[in-house]
Amino acid sequence: MPDTDPRAQRGAAYMATLDPGLEDALRRGMAPVAPDFADMMVQFGYGEMMSRPGLDPRGRQLVTIGALTALGHPVDQLKGHINGALSIGVTPAEIVEAIMQVALYAGFPAATNGLRIARRVFADRGVSPLPATGEL
Repeated sequence: MPDTDPRAQRGAAYMATLDPGLEDALRRGMAPVAPDFADMMVQFGYGEMMSRPGLDPRGRQLVTIGALTALGHPVDQLKGHINGALSIGVTPAEIVEAIMQVALYAGFPAATNGLRIARRVFADRGVSPLPATGEL
């Protein structure tokens, strides 16, 4: 039965733009330990925060990638948001620039680790992180 909470509906729709299987994967992963946490992520994380009108999805994904890179430890989440960004049209070159910007504020180790994660995501998706001549 679909959730009728508008926040859940917005959250599910936003998640589906990033990865059609994202909500199901989140719910499966949390079911054995904290199913309510999945509801919170869908309703608040994606239905309230990620769906706000102040930034477009591309901007939100770049900010999220920068924040996750700066934190330095949420590897799975960074991979997921890099994949999501690529799915909505953010270029690999833009992702690389967002991660490199982190070096100025969070340090080179955080940016280096973020770039390594991005490199793996790009390789898995078969995309080049280097811009074509004349881009960026």
